[in-house]
Amino acid sequence: MRITNKSVSGRLMLTSILLCALCAIAHAKPALTIASGNFAPYFKEENVDGKGYFDLVLLKVLQQEGYSDIRLVSLNNDAIKRYFINDVADIAINYTALPPANSFPSIYRVKFLNRIIMHKNQWSGGIKKLTDLNGLTLASFTGASNLFGDEYKAYTQSSTITYFETANQQALNKLLHKKKIDVRIGDYLMFYRHTAHLSGLDPNDYVSLNLLDYQGSFIVFNNKKIRDQFDHALTKLIQSGEIKTITQNWLEFYNLPTIVDHSFFSATADR
Repeated sequence: MRITNKSVSGRLMLTSILLCALCAIAHAKPALTIASGNFAPYFKEENVDGKGYFDLVLLKVLQQEGYSDIRLVSLNNDAIKRYFINDVADIAINYTALPPANSFPSIYRVKFLNRIIMHKNQWSGGIKKLTDLNGLTLASFTGASNLFGDEYKAYTQSSTITYFETANQQALNKLLHKKKIDVRIGDYLMFYRHTAHLSGLDPNDYVSLNLLDYQGSFIVFNNKKIRDQFDHALTKLIQSGEIKTITQNWLEFYNLPTIVDHSFFSATADR
């Protein structure tokens, strides 16, 4: 068989195309599953318009790093932990427990606007520390006792108060509105949205106190390289001011008050 320059050239071109295809496959970004929250307005919630704030930021950061096949799974706090520990999820956000030893936490934590919230009354103005709540009924979300420091955890286990936790955060708001509990401990923006826009009540009838030792919950990864890419890209978004723009647009979309002195991504996590 006669081998011509044309046939050799064709074979080389085919080989080159195959090599390029193999390189593209080798460098393709893996599909990612994210165990995410399930409550608006911070996460996507069923039957609620719009995208959650932390979901928006997470997707933007990962997509900028070339990850296009991303699956968000909306879960409660306990399920987020289970998904990640059992390797169902590659990333978990709003991880309220200490991350597993073999995981890779981000240098950033997600930080809600967690506050002590109560009706305005004759005694609420005198609350300056946790022990001033003695004799009252307090309630918070599932996992709160492990999130707000040792003093808070010990206090919730004391006999000086009545305390419980629940996964249903709107139920906490309703209990406070109806004065079934004295104190609702949790995110103020979630409370504000429910009170002003869903229940038609006046948020000014309540006080919000910053008395918690709260550093935020974790963003954890099962892959160090992806964690490092995420941290680098999020840092650039924060430094450029783009995160502020995303935050302001999100607040306006949900008719929430502007938060000037609060960062929703706090760089306090230890590697």
